[in-house]
Amino acid sequence: MKKIIKRISLTLLLCTLLAAQAFSATWYDNGSQRFTITAGPTIPTSLTLLSSGETFTGWEEGDIGLTPVGGFGSIAYQVFLNPYLALGGEIGYAFNYNVDGTLLTNVPMLFKLTVMPLQGRVEIPLSFGLGFSYMSISDGGAYLPFFASFETGIDYYFTDNWGIGLKCGIWVIPEIYFESSRFSQNSLLTMVPITLSVTYRQ
Repeated sequence: MKKIIKRISLTLLLCTLLAAQAFSATWYDNGSQRFTITAGPTIPTSLTLLSSGETFTGWEEGDIGLTPVGGFGSIAYQVFLNPYLALGGEIGYAFNYNVDGTLLTNVPMLFKLTVMPLQGRVEIPLSFGLGFSYMSISDGGAYLPFFASFETGIDYYFTDNWGIGLKCGIWVIPEIYFESSRFSQNSLLTMVPITLSVTYRQ
């Protein structure tokens, strides 16, 4: 029964998105641009130790080695390849504290692809990011892992060019070592950013 409900829900969602795309006028053209500034909290959600398969989850401090809430800010610039698809880049800065008090900083640098199925005064962007992140700990040590992100949300444009939005997504950050002496440190961290954004489009 659960599988049937999931399939029906997914079908309805896809139909809604396709209908919105089919019956709404497009705002963007080839070469249209978007510049976005975002800021908000980040919530660590899981840490998987790949060597043992153990996964730590939870919202309480200490469950996955990080405090429950950190912070994030970024700037992104994108150019539309067609009326529904934009490509560009994003650079950000995130921080969180380890439970031992050390500061974990995270500087993601991403290629960002955004699909815009609903656009105009109200928009629902679906964005995928892929790149690297410079991660460091205040007591020493730095690493440059892969970084993948997905986000969606809603933007409201109070003028033709300026809009505000609320977005949520997920980050996936693998930490992989190839030296046999460090296999036990291989891990996969996921975090949820919840951000407010300001976008300028033209």
